[in-house]
Formats: sequence, structure tokens, C-alpha cells
Amino acid sequence: MSVWSCVRTCGRAAAFVRAATIMAVFFVAAPGRALDKQGSAHGGSVAGATSGFGVEGALMGGLALWNPTFAARPDNSGLAFARYAVHADVDLVGRRLSIPLDVNVVTDRTREGGRKLLPSELDFISGVTSTWAVGATAIEIGSRFQHERPVDRGTFTQTFVDARARWLLSLAEAVPSVSSSLGGGDLSGWLTLGWFAINRTYVARPDNTGLALFRYAANARLSFWERRLAIGLDATMFTDRQTSPFRPSELDLTPEIVVRLEPFEVHLAYERDMPLDRGGLVQQFVYLLAAWEFSLFEGREAVEDRENIVTP
Repeated sequence: MSVWSCVRTCGRAAAFVRAATIMAVFFVAAPGRALDKQGSAHGGSVAGATSGFGVEGALMGGLALWNPTFAARPDNSGLAFARYAVHADVDLVGRRLSIPLDVNVVTDRTREGGRKLLPSELDFISGVTSTWAVGATAIEIGSRFQHERPVDRGTFTQTFVDARARWLLSLAEAVPSVSSSLGGGDLSGWLTLGWFAINRTYVARPDNTGLALFRYAANARLSFWERRLAIGLDATMFTDRQTSPFRPSELDLTPEIVVRLEPFEVHLAYERDMPLDRGGLVQQFVYLLAAWEFSLFEGREAVEDRENIVTP
């Protein structure tokens, strides 16, 4: 997120819980395919600590403002309403060796009354990453395990282990004058190539057909005003190992507007997940996401100096 010692963190956590109670819940993503789009470790920042132990991440919550088709479970039943999530990067040797952790809970708006806020899906994601500076850019390599399952009914689950490489980019790192031209902003993002190394259940299209084999992804963010305001675009494609292993079978496209006031970020976004090689279900929605960033240890990169929160 950036994404979004200890004494300050505890105080901020209490404030966030109170705010979350007042605001009910916010939302992002949805089940199945959309939740797989984990952001880069450490929010995609090019620079960072190369040694030492640390933990940083974000607490997130969101609300679907408009949702005609996004489902609330891996089997595409219901309509996603609210999401509660936590992301953390546990650095064992700075960014050279890190463990990303994500827990996501989705709820179903088709249920009655307060049951709309009760979980309908639970997703767990973990793995290992290693990030190395390469000139004014950086390379992130790693592997992740992801498991998605219904909570209240149904039995269809999705699980995979993947390997992925990301090229992290920051124009301000390469050309410092860009930052001043954008009022303290930047043009940043990443390119991703991923391989679903172990996958017997993770699907290749929004209608739950096929089996995903490769992931191609690009993310870009143009920020202004000391990075307090930004516009972003995320595009992710999957291929189907059962039909054409290299030709995309699905495209997920997400433009967004981001407002940042450290240590908080708010995202307003539209996501559209669509098949590319045949007709079928298109999942789309508009969502509002809020995130509170945290950093549990001193002596490492300040969380407010990072560019993007980690949005799964």
C-alpha cells in the first residue's frame, strides 16, 4: 500500500478500531480471481532496508458501493459486500528475505440484516520474497501459497502455489527532477510474470472455468502533492493450462483514485474482470477501500516514505 515503535502502533491501532466501528466497514476486491492480485512486497518501493528484522503492513477494510456481479464465495455464489483484511511483510534480513502474510474475509450482501457483515469467505496467503536493487530499479522474486474457502456454506475451494518475478520501477529514483516537477510525486509501478507451479483448483476465468497457468501483470501509479493524491491502474491477465498455456484467458482491469494522509490511505476504484478468449461471466464493481499502515520496529525505512499500500 506505500503500504500500508510498538507503543505508538498500539495507540494507532486503538484509534483505527474506533474509526472502523463508526464507519462500519469498507471494501476491496472480491472472491476468487480478484483476491489473488496481491501487491508487491513492501508496497512496491524500489529502495529499502537490506538488513535487520522488521514488520510492516496495513489493516484494511472496504465496502462495495456498486456490485451487480462480484460473488461472495469461491463458487461465485452471493454478492460481495464488505471485506476485512490484514497484510504484513515480516523482514528477516531486511528486504533480502521477507515473509508476506495476508488474511482476507469477505461478506455477502444478499444475506438479511446484520448477517451481511458476517464472513462468507476466508482467504489466507503467505510465502517468501527477496528484493534486490538494480540501479534505479529493483527485482523482487518469490513464491506464494494461497487458499480460498467458503465460511458459511458450500465446499468449493481454490488453492495454489506460485512462483513470480517483479520488476519494480520508480521514475523519480532514476530522474530526481521528476519528483519536483510533480510536487513531490512520482511515476512508479511494477511488471510481473508469474507461474502457477502447483494448481489443481485455481481457475482461469471469472466463470470458474479452466486452470490458471501463467500470470502477466502491470501496475502504475502517478502521484502528486507530496504523494497525497494519486491515480493508479492495475492490469492482470491469466492463461489457461487446459486450452492455450500462453494466450491470456482473463483480464482484470482496475483504475483507481488514491488519497493519502499518513498513515492512512483511501482508494476509490472500479474493477472489471472479464474473459478474453471466449464469452462468459464478467465480474465488475465499484469499491471504497481504507487502509491504516503500521511499522512495528525502528531502525528501518519509515513507512511514510514508501509509495504504495499492498492491495490484494
